[in-house]
Amino acid sequence: MDNNQTNKATRSFIDFTKELEQSDFLISFLKLGNNYISENFSDAKEKLKQIYRKDGEDLEFFQKNSEKLLQIGFYEQNLSRKIYVSTIDNFINYFKDILAEIVTKKPEVLKSKDQERIDFIIEHQTMEDLIKSISEKKIEELFYKGLKDIIKFFNDRLGIVIFSDKKRENEINLLVKQRNLVVHNRGKTNKEIIKEFPEEHLLEDHHFDFKFDYVIKINKILYQLINELDYKLTNKFNLNEISY
Repeated sequence: MDNNQTNKATRSFIDFTKELEQSDFLISFLKLGNNYISENFSDAKEKLKQIYRKDGEDLEFFQKNSEKLLQIGFYEQNLSRKIYVSTIDNFINYFKDILAEIVTKKPEVLKSKDQERIDFIIEHQTMEDLIKSISEKKIEELFYKGLKDIIKFFNDRLGIVIFSDKKRENEINLLVKQRNLVVHNRGKTNKEIIKEFPEEHLLEDHHFDFKFDYVIKINKILYQLINELDYKLTNKFNLNEISY
């Protein structure tokens, strides 16, 4: 069921959706701007030239490269990588947010044999504040580990299967690993990801190719996944819903 059909959803889902929409709108905005520049190239070139002059930039460089600098293709790889990272971060943050909502309703899901320091406990005036702090601490520990630990936790503690099939799980895991390589290795493959995903036939030291259309495609995949998951979690744990 699509949450949009009821016009209500969890706060976590709404926050996730809003950020996803922003990335889609940004890409549309960039494409619209590119069309406008193409139709008004001389005017755009002059305005950019004025900016270069004002900032003390090398006008000779601008004159030689103005055609390239005023084409969206020159920036697409860099910008789509940044939007992609934001998209995957948004996806992971949904799990943190929704788990916090679940813990509010059912704090025992975070029960463990771990012990807390006395000074940590007495810092809190109420049991509710203590549970909240312990929850936040446990959630941060869980999400520091990675997607596989999130999948295991949701399955073992919540009785929720995030991915209905292994193929989709591997697909999403690859997206997260790509994000990590973009942030920590300029989007360049390494031996670890090649070994983990042999079916992708990746080459070592090969850069992932990012395009706006690819990011939009990923947005749709993640939206569908989170939409279905949020509906299941809402029903199982009787989570609060608010209107869009």
